[in-house]
Amino acid sequence: MAFRCFFDVDGVVLDFESSFIKVVSNYFQLDVPENYQTENWFFSDLLTSEQVQEGWDYFLKCSEFENMPPLVDPHQFNRIFGAYPVHFVTNIPPDCLDRRQRNLKKIGYQFTSAHCAGFVQYDGHPPQTKADVIQNLLEDHEQFLFVDDHPDNCVNVHESFPEAEVWLMTRPHNQDFSHPVIRRALHWDDVFKHPREVDHEH
Repeated sequence: MAFRCFFDVDGVVLDFESSFIKVVSNYFQLDVPENYQTENWFFSDLLTSEQVQEGWDYFLKCSEFENMPPLVDPHQFNRIFGAYPVHFVTNIPPDCLDRRQRNLKKIGYQFTSAHCAGFVQYDGHPPQTKADVIQNLLEDHEQFLFVDDHPDNCVNVHESFPEAEVWLMTRPHNQDFSHPVIRRALHWDDVFKHPREVDHEH
C-alpha cells in the first residue's frame, strides 16, 4: 500500500511561537518572561489584535522568519519518514514560501514538496484548504499521515479523508479540543512510535 506524509510547519516542525514572541517583544519593547507560552492563537494575553497584525507584518520581513529552530530532530524525522514522500503544507503568505523552504532545508529536513494552504486567506490567492492540497497530490489508493497543531485543519482533513491517520500536535492553545478519531500527540515520539502497516515502496 502506497503511503505519503503531510505536515504543517509552523508550530509542528519549526518553532514559530518562540521566534515570533522574540521578534514582537523586541519590536514593542515588551518584558516577556522567559519560556512564556501564549494561552491562545491570537496572543491576546500579550498583544492587542492591532499589535498582532503589526507584529506579524514586521515578522514577515525579519531574518528570524527564515531562521526558526526545529521542534523535532531533523535526522530522526528523516529516518522515520524518509521512506515516504514528505509534503509540508503551511498557512503562510504564498510569496513567503521560498523562504520557509530555505529554513526547512537549512536545518536538514528532507521533503518532496511544500505548499501554502489553510483557513487564513491572503489577497490575490485563491482559497485552498489543506485537504485540497492533499487531494491534488494523492495517487490512487494511497494512504497518508497528517500532522497539524490547529484543530480546524485536522477536522478538515479527517472529514475529507476518514481513513487517514490524522494527528493534532499538542500546544497550549489547543488543549480543549477532543475528537473520537483524531489522535492527539503530546510529543513527536507519539507519532514516531505509532505502528503503521504500510510498505516502503514509492
